[in-house]
Amino acid sequence: MLPTTSDGLENYQFQYVPELRRSISYEWSNSMIPSEYSLPVAADDRDRKLLSDINSLGWHVINIFEDETGPAFSFSVGFYLSFGAPEVLIMGLKHSIAHHLINLIGLRLKNGKRYREYERASDLAEGFDCTFVSIGLEHYEEYLGYANWFYRSLNQPYPATQLIWPDKQGKFPWEAGYDERFLELQRLLSDLSPEK
Repeated sequence: MLPTTSDGLENYQFQYVPELRRSISYEWSNSMIPSEYSLPVAADDRDRKLLSDINSLGWHVINIFEDETGPAFSFSVGFYLSFGAPEVLIMGLKHSIAHHLINLIGLRLKNGKRYREYERASDLAEGFDCTFVSIGLEHYEEYLGYANWFYRSLNQPYPATQLIWPDKQGKFPWEAGYDERFLELQRLLSDLSPEK
């Protein structure tokens, strides 16, 4: 039997994020992105909503539903433009939880926090650590479509990371004893070579 997210993170208490629109005001003029970047032109209301959120909050969250090809996932668009930080993708959690985590990460980034690859992050949820791994460029087209559209004017790829959540024993996929059933919920988009 495959695990469900109720076997893992849904039972944990996530830190409260206050009403974001009242607490964040971000101007693109503070951007850390290269000068060759130019904003894409909105073609529809979804594009306008994404651009508006990034202008007012610093980021936007995209939620992709589970289908026959894989589990549900969510990702940020705007972290690189607004904070010079990698975009973040979270796979296998309910959209409400992943959305909340991305918003919390955005608040931390806005306040100067930076997450390092494979370093345990204990400031996102009570009771367990998460970590981040770089997403391989070969996965950008399949998983980060809207971010690709947003950053298409860049001369080089934007950075993107995957937040990795642990199994019920707090182990990550590269650690001995990891419950590999969780890989059905959390496909890994990295080569999993932790730097020591």
